[in-house]
Amino acid sequence: MFVLRIPLTLAHVHALKTGLTKALPEVKSSHRVEALGRGLGFKTYAALRAVAQSTVPSMATVSGASFSGYLAEHSFKVDPIHLYRAGAQIAINDVLDKVPRLSIHGIGFGRPQRNQDNTWETPQQSYAKFLERRQECQGLHAAEEFLLALALLGRVQPTKTITPGSGSYRLKHIAENYACTYPEGGKLGPQYVPNGMLIAAAVHMGFRYKTYFDSLGYDLPNVNFNMSKRSIDDLDFEIRPNTGFAHDRMRRQQLKGAREVFAFMRQ
Repeated sequence: MFVLRIPLTLAHVHALKTGLTKALPEVKSSHRVEALGRGLGFKTYAALRAVAQSTVPSMATVSGASFSGYLAEHSFKVDPIHLYRAGAQIAINDVLDKVPRLSIHGIGFGRPQRNQDNTWETPQQSYAKFLERRQECQGLHAAEEFLLALALLGRVQPTKTITPGSGSYRLKHIAENYACTYPEGGKLGPQYVPNGMLIAAAVHMGFRYKTYFDSLGYDLPNVNFNMSKRSIDDLDFEIRPNTGFAHDRMRRQQLKGAREVFAFMRQ
């Protein structure tokens, strides 16, 4: 399960309305916007707009239950997933604005690759490919992947400093094996999580990150975060019990237990 909080601006409210119109064309427009107000914690859509117009920044917690509950009262049976997807896209776009070198694969352009005719990519070709990967951060799949990453990272303890063992590539593999649900109970994971969506979820939650370069000075796609390695290890052991890491940890625990028993018997 996750908690999704998004900033309230008129532009974001308009984007949410547009996304819900596409997803729920069968629902009356007046009911859709009033449900949106309820789903963001307001008694009316007018109250939501009033806050969104304010010069003082405000955040809203997305509630699929309130959104769907209002529509159910007006004879529309709607899965709350639609509001979460729309809200996730708002959060993703905010991160993309903050991190202009982020794409679905991670940070940066990476090394130039060979074209089919065996020539090397030009800078223009590399940039065009990057823009395509960045565009993949839009849409329903990316939104669900972002929410799954959000659910996992909600269980990770932050640290004051960026630590080894907190790499985005490791975390994205843990996330895509994480069996979890939407707040109202619908299945969310396990499913594939791209490196870029894991990074986006971490940035959205306020984690700091560190980028790296290869020996030729090109961006590496993975980053490290200010996250507790111990809490990541605990999650990895819980969620991926059949990996080599989990087996090694189990053996160390068994060996430690045996040593404690032996020491006790010698007393």
